[in-house]
Amino acid sequence: MNDEALQLEYDAAIAGAGVVRLRDWSTVRAAGNDRATFLHNMCTNDVKRLSAGEGCEAFFTDVKGKVVAHGFLLAGSDAIEIVMVPGTAGRLMGQLDRYIIREDVALSDKSGDVAWLLAFGERAGAVLEQVVGAGVGELSAAWAHRTFDIAGVAVEAVRCELPWMGGYLLGCPAESVPAIEAQLVAAGATLGSESRWNTVRVESSWPLWGVDFDESNLPQEVSRDAAAISFRKGCYLGQETVARIDALGHVNKQLVAVRFEGDAVPEIGAELLQGEQVVGSVTSSCWSPRCAKPQAMGMVKRGANAAGTALTWSGGAGEVVSVVGRIEHGDIR
Repeated sequence: MNDEALQLEYDAAIAGAGVVRLRDWSTVRAAGNDRATFLHNMCTNDVKRLSAGEGCEAFFTDVKGKVVAHGFLLAGSDAIEIVMVPGTAGRLMGQLDRYIIREDVALSDKSGDVAWLLAFGERAGAVLEQVVGAGVGELSAAWAHRTFDIAGVAVEAVRCELPWMGGYLLGCPAESVPAIEAQLVAAGATLGSESRWNTVRVESSWPLWGVDFDESNLPQEVSRDAAAISFRKGCYLGQETVARIDALGHVNKQLVAVRFEGDAVPEIGAELLQGEQVVGSVTSSCWSPRCAKPQAMGMVKRGANAAGTALTWSGGAGEVVSVVGRIEHGDIR
């Protein structure tokens, strides 16, 4: 497919509705009467405040405050689902199991049973509503969710505001993905590839565990403080370190969004320089049709990660757009 065709495909998805499968994403189910309190004590966000149909983003941290996992917690009437990137269910369950003593909590790995799609674009809500009939508009808050029937299949629709144009996560039985995709396409959606998912993700500064950060990082280095960290909830595993960083006012490195001049897209791991000093590296990158420039996320040292900071890589000049969690959806230049 040539560049013009790719641009047309991208424009159609953004102005309409695009659908991509988030392949092999992890799902952990926490049941039992103590599930909310237990998870509240193990992650950075306020889980106890969640009612059925609500959700939140959170980091799970170890005793030193380092990130064990990052995910989206969806509260139901009898369980809490934790949705994460591929390969993280076993890691998180191993961490949580160590701290279940007398608590009434049962963890199960549903990753092989549940598949997740991302529907995005300006008409994603309208297309989804056309398929399910009504009720999508009621999902007005981030991570609000409810179950709909699509072609006889129970599909969990979750309001997801991480894509810059907005969207929905759709969870369904793994074997039902083709049928769900067919229903969405019949309503006007276009199916996208892994490449399109990466483009939308990087344009939206949506960081992934194991790609843009890992177990060596502290939560504040990932720049999701406002969405994923409650500084009022009280004690949890690793809270002392997170609170100390908050009091200090900074971390020594942080994930940022960078846009580059020219046509060359920097490869993963490409060094980022301020003058002649290496100050960071690229963690994710793409050619952005939205701003007609290469764009990336990168972990960059303090002193070189403020918005407007000029950086270079071996392929040319770039500029820090913002800290990842603070990128403005309307910031195109």
